[in-house]
Amino acid sequence: MRDSAKGALVYKRDSGDFTAESEEVLNRRRKLDLIVGVGLLAFAFVGAALAQTISLNTNDRVEFGQGSVTLKACDSFISISLNPSAATFSGVNAAGNPYENASRVKSMQFSGLDTRACAGRSIKVELYIDNSTTPMAIYSDTQTASVDNATLVIDPDKSRDRADVITLLNGLGQNIGQSDTFQSLTYNSSNAVYTLEFFAPLALVSDVSRVSVETTRS
Repeated sequence: MRDSAKGALVYKRDSGDFTAESEEVLNRRRKLDLIVGVGLLAFAFVGAALAQTISLNTNDRVEFGQGSVTLKACDSFISISLNPSAATFSGVNAAGNPYENASRVKSMQFSGLDTRACAGRSIKVELYIDNSTTPMAIYSDTQTASVDNATLVIDPDKSRDRADVITLLNGLGQNIGQSDTFQSLTYNSSNAVYTLEFFAPLALVSDVSRVSVETTRS
């Protein structure tokens, strides 16, 4: 093996034989491998970040997986959580199979909602099964009808108190204030969380795979 400051020959075993290779070439290869490795690591990190970062598109619409997520709406970040009921419900799931003692989506919690930034807007939440384009029924509005969305209306008056600045729409699109016999909105001033509760929930928790949130001008 010949050794010098540059161009030293380094022998390595290849298929049972020894071959000579420039140490400078080996160094370039190591550097390239390092760059590729770092690039792949960066790609993996970016991929993971994109999977968790939600932003509204030009239609002010966003979709994300079941559970609790953070998204940007009205130039502020909010978190939405789906909360299950007690496991006491029976019925038929999306696949047509009967179920017993299961949980339905009893309430939705909104935290970090900047009502001033969202003044004059409505926030509509819909639940979906897998890749279906038809939203799930969320709650009963009457004995014979069901509602497939939950809609919060934020008053355009930015001076109003956070506790009463948001009202609700019913299944007919009528503003019911903050409650009726089918749904109710409460505000916890200690943690700034809004809780929307359904008194007759319909959406089976295990069926929910996507949640769509849409903001529009009221």
